[in-house]
Amino acid sequence: MKRSMYLIMTALLVAIFLVGCGKDAEETDTKAAASEKGKESKKESKNKVDLGDFEIVLGGEVVEEDNKFIIEGSSNLIPGSRVVGEVIVDDGDVFSNTTELVQEDGKFHMELEHHKYGEAEIIVRFDFEGVQEDEIKRHYGEKGQKLTGPFIYKHKTHNGIFKKAEAKIDYVPGESSNLTFAAPEWHELPEDYGDPRVWIEIEELTEDGEFFYMHGRSNILEGSELKVSYGLWNSDKTRVNPDGSFDFKIDYEYLEDKEFVIKFEPSSLQWNEIEEAYGSNGQKLVGNLVETQKFSTDKQFIEMRVPWDGKAIGGDSDKDENSDETEDATADEEESDEK
Repeated sequence: MKRSMYLIMTALLVAIFLVGCGKDAEETDTKAAASEKGKESKKESKNKVDLGDFEIVLGGEVVEEDNKFIIEGSSNLIPGSRVVGEVIVDDGDVFSNTTELVQEDGKFHMELEHHKYGEAEIIVRFDFEGVQEDEIKRHYGEKGQKLTGPFIYKHKTHNGIFKKAEAKIDYVPGESSNLTFAAPEWHELPEDYGDPRVWIEIEELTEDGEFFYMHGRSNILEGSELKVSYGLWNSDKTRVNPDGSFDFKIDYEYLEDKEFVIKFEPSSLQWNEIEEAYGSNGQKLVGNLVETQKFSTDKQFIEMRVPWDGKAIGGDSDKDENSDETEDATADEEESDEK
């Protein structure tokens, strides 16, 4: 009898133990599933938050296919946002363009006619000068004023100053293996950005026998128009970038004892906010770069002269010069060792 009771008690304990283990395992599985589901939920939530962020991201790749440029683009734009693609040829004309809507995952597909010959610029743009749904305008602002990030530029329309997001690729025949959109690397804004005591620095000035290329920095406000001239006929104009930098591309011409002349004239068709900062006649400008117009002495402008003696400034020239110096030094060392 006692033996039977002992066996029954043992069986009950084993049963209770097995039920408990099963329950614990079930709870563990449930918790693990809930945890995984939570992670997925957070991931989905993060993706949803990224779509519509005001700091705009534009990316993707361009593939050459037959007579077309195929763009497989990506973004964090709200689905339904309208994006524009363009191929700009070397003379600044639009060779081909298209417009597409951003899909539910932020991606977009574009096909642009290939210009076939010479260099070009491939652009993807999100702006408010063209057609956008009201929902898009409410989210980013009627003029895109909420847009932020390295892809953002100011531009003027007949309705005032707008913001746009724009990604660019320079296309060079034979060097098109990596046609990937990337964020531009801007300099940090100068502490005196927008100050009427204007300064300009030339960081790079090179030529390839066809064009002069000039890159500079300044504390001048974004969107300000700058002009450069070289000799009597060569000239170019550009607008200052978001970080105060600027770039010129000028037809190459051999001239002796000539210089590049850079001008910034607040009285010459500048945006309203530029005129307010520097004076509509440049009357707020101060410093050693300020000049007065000959036949209109109540107007001031900025002028900087850059001498050109045929020697490049910055760019690959520094590397070449350093390389030459290194080769000379190595040759001297070898000659010394031989002696």
